[in-house]
Amino acid sequence: MSIFILEDDLIQAQHMKRMVKDICEKHRLPYDFIEVTANSTKIIEKIPLTSYIPIYFLDIEIKNEERKGLQVAQEIRKYDTQGIIVFVTTHSEFAPISYQYMVSALTFIDKGLPYEERYRMFEQCLFHYQERNMGDVPTDNFIVKNSSATVRIPFATVEYIMTDEPHRLILVTTNRLVNFYGTLKEIESIDKRLLRCHQSYIVNTLQISSYDAKQKMIVLNSGKRIPVSRRLVSKVRQQLKGEL
Repeated sequence: MSIFILEDDLIQAQHMKRMVKDICEKHRLPYDFIEVTANSTKIIEKIPLTSYIPIYFLDIEIKNEERKGLQVAQEIRKYDTQGIIVFVTTHSEFAPISYQYMVSALTFIDKGLPYEERYRMFEQCLFHYQERNMGDVPTDNFIVKNSSATVRIPFATVEYIMTDEPHRLILVTTNRLVNFYGTLKEIESIDKRLLRCHQSYIVNTLQISSYDAKQKMIVLNSGKRIPVSRRLVSKVRQQLKGEL
């Protein structure tokens, strides 16, 4: 499990990290890492490395930008629709308008609250975080481990994998995008449910709804369409006979 803290005040950042670490150790809540930063880009870049649902403690005002944390939350939602977002701020007046950003925040924690009350709120957030992950532990994972990356995603959520840049892939799931280094050749041998349909695409056959022979496109349950190359048409059609 992964914990992110966005805070540009060094003292407050370290204070939050100590509090979160103390709570996790006190209640034996497992976590992979606690990432503390004032740079939102570092959070976005690290989201693909998380295996389960992360929790994000975001300050709203970053480097004198009053609503920066709300904007960061919107950016997070592009890559992670399930992560738990908590705003930790002196700007509690933004709570009523946060719904406009459609980021589904769990709660607001006011920095001005007494330590004991803040501690209790952090504690409740982390309990919720543990419950979400305990309930969502997958038994069937898509797993990639190589010298550059370790990716673990519930297989049922995988839609397709496509090439991006040389030796760089994009894993598209039903609720997030994951970027990692690797090749389609090594991916297609991971699981028999993965079907190579194009030079640049591998599709999860569990996600296939139909095949458009005229357009040579695989149609997924989500409505997304994946191209099928001419040389792989017969292979794809033969395999899909047993899938659809």
